[in-house]
Amino acid sequence: MDKKNVACGSAILGRDMHVNVYGKKGLPVVVFPTMAASPESIEEVGIVDELADYLDSGTIQLFCTETVDAESWGGSGDPAERAQLQESFYHYVVDELVPLVHKVSKSKARPLALGFDLGATHAAIALLRRPDLFQGCMCLSGCYDARRYFGDWMDATLYDNTPCAFLPNMPADHPYVAVYNQRQLLFCTGQDVTEADCLRTTREMDANLARLGVEAWCDYWGGDVTHSWNWWKKQLRYFLPIVLDDVEKTTAAEKSAPKKRATTTRKKSATTTKAAVEEKPAAKAAAVKAAEKDEAAVAEKPAAKKAAPKAAAAKKPATKATAAKVAATEAKAEEKPAAKAPARKAAAKKAVTEEKPAAIAKAEKPAAPAKATKAAAPAKATKAAVPAKAEKSAAPAKAPAAKKPATKAATTKAAAAKRPAKGTSSAK
Repeated sequence: MDKKNVACGSAILGRDMHVNVYGKKGLPVVVFPTMAASPESIEEVGIVDELADYLDSGTIQLFCTETVDAESWGGSGDPAERAQLQESFYHYVVDELVPLVHKVSKSKARPLALGFDLGATHAAIALLRRPDLFQGCMCLSGCYDARRYFGDWMDATLYDNTPCAFLPNMPADHPYVAVYNQRQLLFCTGQDVTEADCLRTTREMDANLARLGVEAWCDYWGGDVTHSWNWWKKQLRYFLPIVLDDVEKTTAAEKSAPKKRATTTRKKSATTTKAAVEEKPAAKAAAVKAAEKDEAAVAEKPAAKKAAPKAAAAKKPATKATAAKVAATEAKAEEKPAAKAPARKAAAKKAVTEEKPAAIAKAEKPAAPAKATKAAAPAKATKAAVPAKAEKSAAPAKAPAAKKPATKAATTKAAAAKRPAKGTSSAK
């Protein structure tokens, strides 16, 4: 069996934290030993031998960490300082130990948190506070109420490290609740007198998680089951294959979900691209006649029908924008596809937010040079205004409007006053 000791220089705790690694590969399992025990303790009591087949086959890889329990939970100094040290240990776990696990295991898989006695408390805290980092927790004979170690004293820091304190106040719509249901939460205890605190707090955890709608596995073994390694090895042997099987199913479902979403996104992107390609000819017409035909074609395409019957009517006021496009084409100015979008989406009234001010300016500038054009066809321009009134009819009204964009600007003051009004309503 492969074994190595890794020293993690913790900047958070200001000391080196030793981690024993057992196994070469497999699902990472972060192990928290009993109160103030060394990382080697799980090997000394036979847990490593009990899991030898899982380790040798590469199914799991154990990472047993050193703790600061003797100074925090088991200390006798100022309670605020002890609570703060526990909070620092928690941050060591999530900010330094987990990245170390990923580095050594060369895997991005979320590790399981496994603990015995006070180690079970650490495992529960890690999972409940950071379910995004851990795939699950296996808590054997843990006590989840800080009163066992701090009496009636409590502050905000200790509260965050006391599951029996913060879970009752967690709202049912908290975002972590949904994540908990995608994780494997196991809490087990015996019912012997030596398990009194563990039994009481496990039942509290059971009730609190049930209130939140979390499907946790809280298991209560018989009255002869004591607070001892003998029973923890049996429990571990019983639960581990079930939990690993559940982890495999959960992660497999999780990996397949993004693929479906990605496929849907690609289909939507393809549809959007197709619609954009269909609209480009109208925006890049080389002549007035070509622009007229393209505008009429776009009005009849299914993409335009998405805006409902009002889309056709909403597109009519964009005759000024169409004239501007033609004038811009004649001036050999580049017309961006973004200028087309506001006219197509006018029915939804989203054009104002999507159209850039620069694009609007480009659409209105061609009207100024139009004043210098010949006044040869004022009558024709006036006649063009009549079809323009039929804004609720089909798109053909755009064709007359687009034929002579320059002469329209040179019409009578009444016609000139009418057009800015349309442009203004379109901008709104």
